[in-house]
Amino acid sequence: MTDILGIIDYDKLKEKFPEIDVALSVILNEIAARASEATVSAILSQLDLTLSELRDAVTAPAPDSKTLADLYERLESIRAQLDTTLSSRASEATVSSILGQLDITLTELRDAIRGAGNKTLTDLDASITAIKNALASIGTDKLLTTPDNPPNLDITLSALRDSLRGTGDKTLTDLDTRLASILGQLDITLSQLRDALKPTRTAPVQELSAYSIVAGGTAEFAVNASETDGFSALVVTVKATYDASATQGVRVRWLYSPDGTNFDSVEDAEAAGNYEDLSFTAGATRVRTVLIPLFMPHVKVQVVNLDTSYAVTVDVWRVLMR
Repeated sequence: MTDILGIIDYDKLKEKFPEIDVALSVILNEIAARASEATVSAILSQLDLTLSELRDAVTAPAPDSKTLADLYERLESIRAQLDTTLSSRASEATVSSILGQLDITLTELRDAIRGAGNKTLTDLDASITAIKNALASIGTDKLLTTPDNPPNLDITLSALRDSLRGTGDKTLTDLDTRLASILGQLDITLSQLRDALKPTRTAPVQELSAYSIVAGGTAEFAVNASETDGFSALVVTVKATYDASATQGVRVRWLYSPDGTNFDSVEDAEAAGNYEDLSFTAGATRVRTVLIPLFMPHVKVQVVNLDTSYAVTVDVWRVLMR
């Protein structure tokens, strides 16, 4: 074997240093365990940046590059500014728990305190100062003594209370109880009372249709108590068509009765003015509506042909109303 010193006789070397053989075996085994050049090349081929690029990425390029020494100095500066140890600070869980109990933001709290007028503590201080100045202008003698009684307060509150209670010493509670008792006795609602009182009319009913009344004759119809109950008036509309040779018109007359049997006599009804005459023109048609007050439960309506020579044709309708 040859090395840089020349030919080496390892057999003589081993005789002189018997342990060299063992040392050489160890060295050879370690060399065999090392990565081969091919393996190292394969690893290096997978690195997509150089060590200097990695350094610049971690420390930032000059002039902003920072080293671990810079980081250490910054951390020392921060630690020096802490007035207590970190162990005495609230944990993240504690802080999160506190934040979870806040149902509004600080800006919402600020706006709620300021109110609709957006008033600050400065505005409040100015208002208080204005009040103090106003009170000072009144004078301390007025503030420390009984104020003057205004002219419109001519009785005490206790006198007013006794006047409102009356001789029976009734309170608002007594009034409420009494009103509840009265309301309990009402057998209809206010809406039902309203409906009962508001004006009402029935649908028109035609009693006579193209009915011919002989010369000097009378046609009539009655409205009994079962129909008039709850109503205050009877409205009758009469349409009369006269003969071309007629000389007189038609009269509408009504007779009252308490029982449906005993009606006013014709003479007394007309004396009381319980009739209306239609206007007259020979050969013409006239229509008139007559309002008849319901003074009695029963009423009889008569349509009288005043002409004693010629018949008249009539139509009659009636409506009940209140």
